[in-house]
Amino acid sequence: MKMKLLLSCILVLALIAVPETIQLQAQEANTKPNSESQDQTPKETQEIPEENPEDPKWKKAEIRVIGDKKDLKRIPGSATIITKKFLEETRPTDNMEVLRRVPGANIRYQDPAGLTMNLGFRGVSGEVSRKVLILEDGLFTSLNPYGEPEMYYTPSIERMERIEVVKGSGSILFGPSTIGGVVNFITRRPPKDPTLNIQTIGGENAYFSQMVNYGGTFGNTGFDVNVLRKQGDGFRANQGYFVNEANLKTIHQLNEKHNLTTKVGFHQQESQATYVGLTTGMFQNNPKDNPAQNDKRTIERYSFSIGHEWSLSEKTKLITRVYSAYTERNWARQNYSRNSRGSTKPTDTLATYDGEPYTDRPGDTIWMRGTNAHRDRTYKFAGIETKLQTEIETGSIKHEIDLGTRYHLDMAKVQLLNGPTTPDFVIYPNGVGSTPAVLLQSQTSLANSGELRDDERRSAKAVSVYLQDRIRLTEKFSVIPGVRYESFTQTRSINRARRDFDPATFDYFSGTNPTVQLDKTATAKNQIVLPGFGTTLDFAKNMTWFTGVHRGFSPPRYESAISPTAEDLVLKPERSWNYETGVRGDITEYFSGQLVGYLLNFEDQIINSSAAGGNLGSRPVNAGRSIHRGVETNMTFDFGQFWKLDYQIPLDIIYTRTEAKSNQYTYNLGAWSKGDSNPFAHVDTNGNRLPYVSRDILTLSLGISSRSTGFYVRVEWQYFSKQFHDLENSKTVSWYDTAGTTANNRTILNYVGIKSDVSGLDGEIPAYELVNANIGYKKDNWSVFLSGKNLQDRKYISSRLPEGIQPGPFRQVNFGVTLQL
Repeated sequence: MKMKLLLSCILVLALIAVPETIQLQAQEANTKPNSESQDQTPKETQEIPEENPEDPKWKKAEIRVIGDKKDLKRIPGSATIITKKFLEETRPTDNMEVLRRVPGANIRYQDPAGLTMNLGFRGVSGEVSRKVLILEDGLFTSLNPYGEPEMYYTPSIERMERIEVVKGSGSILFGPSTIGGVVNFITRRPPKDPTLNIQTIGGENAYFSQMVNYGGTFGNTGFDVNVLRKQGDGFRANQGYFVNEANLKTIHQLNEKHNLTTKVGFHQQESQATYVGLTTGMFQNNPKDNPAQNDKRTIERYSFSIGHEWSLSEKTKLITRVYSAYTERNWARQNYSRNSRGSTKPTDTLATYDGEPYTDRPGDTIWMRGTNAHRDRTYKFAGIETKLQTEIETGSIKHEIDLGTRYHLDMAKVQLLNGPTTPDFVIYPNGVGSTPAVLLQSQTSLANSGELRDDERRSAKAVSVYLQDRIRLTEKFSVIPGVRYESFTQTRSINRARRDFDPATFDYFSGTNPTVQLDKTATAKNQIVLPGFGTTLDFAKNMTWFTGVHRGFSPPRYESAISPTAEDLVLKPERSWNYETGVRGDITEYFSGQLVGYLLNFEDQIINSSAAGGNLGSRPVNAGRSIHRGVETNMTFDFGQFWKLDYQIPLDIIYTRTEAKSNQYTYNLGAWSKGDSNPFAHVDTNGNRLPYVSRDILTLSLGISSRSTGFYVRVEWQYFSKQFHDLENSKTVSWYDTAGTTANNRTILNYVGIKSDVSGLDGEIPAYELVNANIGYKKDNWSVFLSGKNLQDRKYISSRLPEGIQPGPFRQVNFGVTLQL
């Protein structure tokens, strides 16, 4: 199936052309003192691409994604560039490690090595990065962008040369899932001369990474191929993983007017990733523990794209691209139970985990059971996009226009297989039939497959049209109107499922619930218009003031749009109005920065029982609303430039203040539909802070790098203020089990927002701080470096999702070498 998909795409693509990787409009600054060259990246991390008149034409074309200094003017809002220089000097081991340095970002970890990205911006939920559009070289990376935009596959940071982040009105050019912003990971361009690069890194927790790059330009064709192997034991017990990758990028200049680019990628991943988190006692006793040693997730991804760029004239280009990807995500997860109040130990228990010495507290024990479930899923998508970029003049007014359209198709096969009960192994010490017998159960004998319970086919079709015009009214002042139209259809075909589903509670009946053949299909359709408008004003030689407003949106997931009984729930896409204004630029030759204020009005949020935040509802509805206000600033002061030294000594200050609050009541929808006005059934969450958003995030970084010797060192301190786990902003108490021994007491405590934190499922996320450091030495063709993450080895809670306490990464010290031939 995988090869058929790739071959079919190649046949189609032979007739079409895909452009370069999307040119994200957040572009890096030019060193010349021109106000059009500014972005919000700290000055010491900016890197200017070298232009060589001997370079092939395609190297200056948009296929580079980087663009020139005027491109920032296409975005009347905030834009961040993380450059090659910064990535080389910090050597991040995962994407979230570097992205949490971006103003406005909130992240959380839930697996052994940041393999699943949980990223949000400006208080928007970071749950599997559903509300942020994640691209690699301008192409989709999520499983199904219009139906299941989860980031279980994440581009490997080792392959990246740059990262671009757009949160302003420039998001109009991209979609879907742009409420939180757009992130574009950029891979290496083919070099001019044939070059072999080898990077080897090893460190704590059996971490090992090896990447080999080879590329060059031969005549009018450039290519770059890389192979990556990464592995480790993870920072918790029983969380080993490995990643294998291979990627090929080629760029061919057909003639003076036509460029062709292709990209083929392969990603393989296996990890002991789990949803099972720790209880409070387990976290306090051993935060590196992990009861789910039999959970295993495997991912295979194949991607292909081909694109064509046609220079119709000096000021007009037509860019066409075709793209596709195929992903298998299979996840075997062992069943488990908790010793909640009144529960008994299951008879098929294979192992017991508790937070000694608190073994008798309800909720503080996890029983790993003798069955598992296999969540096997296959995702495919393909699309074609054509974009016209041109510059025209109407009298004395100049226009820079982007006009494009895209057709996109998603497909998914979703199955759940229940594994059989673990067999019992009986050992007779004196031979078969003798007594006494010793009964043993093998925890490693969980089934590799099982009986089909759920079987679905899901798909989505989408058509997008967008137009943006940068109107230069004067040399210093521009207005930038834009609009995007999205029309998409989602289909859910339910072949097999559990029989007994309660439409009132919107949940399956407990107990024995046989699987039946349903063969039902439903379709949901949506259309949305997304306007945007912004301005830029160069009010000083190197300073720019910008304003922007735009409409963001995120489509419903398949499970939310269509019920388990194949009913169209008539949900609207989640939408937001995003407003921002700010200034950026070089205040002096040694001091640069940016200051941005924003307001985000997030409405039509889809609320259901699985939503992060502990909402009490069940049937998905567009009932969620929130208001997000905040300030983002980053400043860089270079003491080396100030003192005219032969060193760069940049001090970075990056600060975010986020006030993201609920603007709704949280209803128990089942009780509400029956007319139940009991206040214990409904919670007033107006004004409550949103879950998993730190109000204050501060990063202080001081670096020293020699312009002549190649030596560099960087020390960084990061602070993240406390977060709430649920929308009710529940307080937690360790004495809940004694104070709440009666049902009435527990109800009263719940009503006033006090919950038990024993299970680890509820409670605040305490504030934490991290110290990171890097030191290295670079010569012309080799380098050595030492990097340390969380040097204090802080034991902190990153999340209580999906199912209990997920610790953040502990200390990780790595040593590495690079060689270029």
